Amino acid sequence: MRIAKIVTSAAIVSTLISFNATAAVECAPQVTSLISTNPVYNNLNTVLTPNIAQLKTKLDAVKDQASYVKLLTAVHTIANGVTNGRLVITLPDGTVVVDTSKPDDPTNTKAQGNSFLHFKNKTINENLNTRVSNLHSQLHVCGLGVETRFSTTDNVRESFLAIRLGPYLDSSGTARISQKL
Repeated sequence: MRIAKIVTSAAIVSTLISFNATAAVECAPQVTSLISTNPVYNNLNTVLTPNIAQLKTKLDAVKDQASYVKLLTAVHTIANGVTNGRLVITLPDGTVVVDTSKPDDPTNTKAQGNSFLHFKNKTINENLNTRVSNLHSQLHVCGLGVETRFSTTDNVRESFLAIRLGPYLDSSGTARISQKL
């Protein structure tokens, strides 16, 4: 009797693991459809996706101004790959690490800007944990989120594509690229 229970329990666990592995591969059909059919989302994805590993590595290495500048330089380069592009890197909780719509401020003389000290003091930009694309990239197993909305930072309509930097429930943060429309 005890062996039968163990075998049954093992079969249930095996089924659950198999189901979860399948779910981890799939993404919301609406998101993948938008990325493949909407030219703006498709372009944002084409620019950002090849750079995800690099961004995660540089984000994980940030510990001072020198390592921050390496991430900042990469972020500016990637954002420049999109006409009217913007790239924001956040921690999983929505804390902004870099925002290319903000000025670079290595001497920390401005109220908001990109620098290691601004990052530590959370004065680059407001917390972005409620932005739909960021939230979806963190909450959905596939790690993607998209949205088009009016940006309160830039005061224009923007399309956003967010990609989680790392595995589901254990990421380093989110990279969110956008294009002003």
